[in-house]
Amino acid sequence: MQFQAPAELAPFEVLFDRSEANASFPPELAAFVGNLGFPAAPARRPWVFANFVQSLDGLVSFGGERPGGEWIGRSRHDRWMMDLLRAHADAVLCGSGTLLSEARYGRIPGGPVYRITDEHLLRFREQTLGRAKQKNIIVTGAGGLRPQDFRIFHSPHVDAWIATTPEGRQRLGDFDAARLLVSGGGNWVDWEELLHSLRREHGVQYLLCEGGPTLYGSLARAGLVDEKFLTLSPQEIGAQFPARQSAEELQANAGSLVRPTSLSGPGFSVETALWYRWISCRKAGDHAFHRYRRDSPGARSG
Repeated sequence: MQFQAPAELAPFEVLFDRSEANASFPPELAAFVGNLGFPAAPARRPWVFANFVQSLDGLVSFGGERPGGEWIGRSRHDRWMMDLLRAHADAVLCGSGTLLSEARYGRIPGGPVYRITDEHLLRFREQTLGRAKQKNIIVTGAGGLRPQDFRIFHSPHVDAWIATTPEGRQRLGDFDAARLLVSGGGNWVDWEELLHSLRREHGVQYLLCEGGPTLYGSLARAGLVDEKFLTLSPQEIGAQFPARQSAEELQANAGSLVRPTSLSGPGFSVETALWYRWISCRKAGDHAFHRYRRDSPGARSG
């Protein structure tokens, strides 16, 4: 197929790239962004890759009434790169907390639909990569979600599913059982069981995690994140809310005084911390686009 790069965007500058070759890339796409290959998916689960944008001081959100990553990124190249990553994913994974925050405080009533908006990348996904219609999987272990309130569950652009627990399934009521993925118990899905089901029963080979931090942290602690795409935005915002932050903003941030990083929840010790290899770097303006692949367990234990 003939690919048309966005006329309003300058090409990415590829600083280095050690990822797999991608024979599917048309020359025009390779000239615009460079290479973006993926390894074969594991036999028992999808290849899981995550995508975040963060500030220079490691924060992924202003929190409060500006929870979305677009406030950190402020880059049209970052938005385009997100579409390119979605084009390679059979399904996109997102936590219900992120959906709820973006629906409540975002610019779109009923919340976002996590879809590809660049028509050339959508055709690249369908015609060149041969991907089926994108699945959006919203994770809510507790089932605390009213699907009818959100655009994503009515959109013609994606198939929206819910991953939950048996208890959460009861709270979701009459939501289409064919679009439910049930595992685990209480408020927590079983990640290994869920990913195995996605691979075996639903043909998901490549799974893109778009957060939020709680969901990503759970996946990372389970050892199920294979790589991470990280856009570094050239701004510092500070971990604590400004002193004059309004009461409404604090309420929107569930009373927390600290803005989130990409990984929420219990951390790691020196012995168990996850290590990654830096396998590619691009730049567009003053934004840097990094790709990291997780080392094998114990690779840097010394």
